[in-house]
Amino acid sequence: MGRAWWAPPRGGRRRGWIFALGIGFFLDLGLANPSVSPMPPYEGDVVHVTVTIANVGDVAAFTASVELIDSRPNGDVISIGRSSIPNPLGPLQSTVLEAPPFFAVGIGEHTLTLRVIDVTPAESNASHDVLSLWMQVLPAKTSPPPPSSSDGLRAEALEALGVGAVLGFLFVVAAIGIAIALVARRRPTELEPPPPEPSDESPPPLWPP
Repeated sequence: MGRAWWAPPRGGRRRGWIFALGIGFFLDLGLANPSVSPMPPYEGDVVHVTVTIANVGDVAAFTASVELIDSRPNGDVISIGRSSIPNPLGPLQSTVLEAPPFFAVGIGEHTLTLRVIDVTPAESNASHDVLSLWMQVLPAKTSPPPPSSSDGLRAEALEALGVGAVLGFLFVVAAIGIAIALVARRRPTELEPPPPEPSDESPPPLWPP
């Protein structure tokens, strides 16, 4: 990327102007495409923020970090943390950085600020180093209310009914088992032949003389 300027000739001559072209290289980083998840968050949720850092200059950035700041509805300004580029970022290159996750604290509108810091070599243009976005934190989700007294009585009645059904089933099974045992015990006695009749041992009748 070049820079041009006009310069008068040396010695104060008034023969005109001399055009000189100076060639210079500079580093310029910028932030784009921020993303917040979940959106919107509920109070107590873990929030994840990602952003793209791009090099729109002519020189590579050997080091660079992105800091995330949370400005809460009550006025507190909290530095969440920073993320650094894993490798040098060459001209016209970009990478996605994820900020340290944090808890959504404070119901209402938050201002999340992302800014580029710790750049090596130093930037010639830092106008693209700050990016802000808004995040609305909703009240925490409430757990369902406990069952009312009527629901509790209904649940207890259903539980008692279930226990009674199980006991009744066991009673029926036991009664069937006893009946089968009695029938099995009677069958052998019914199949046995009747005992033989005793022989007639009375004396023969006396005939008349």
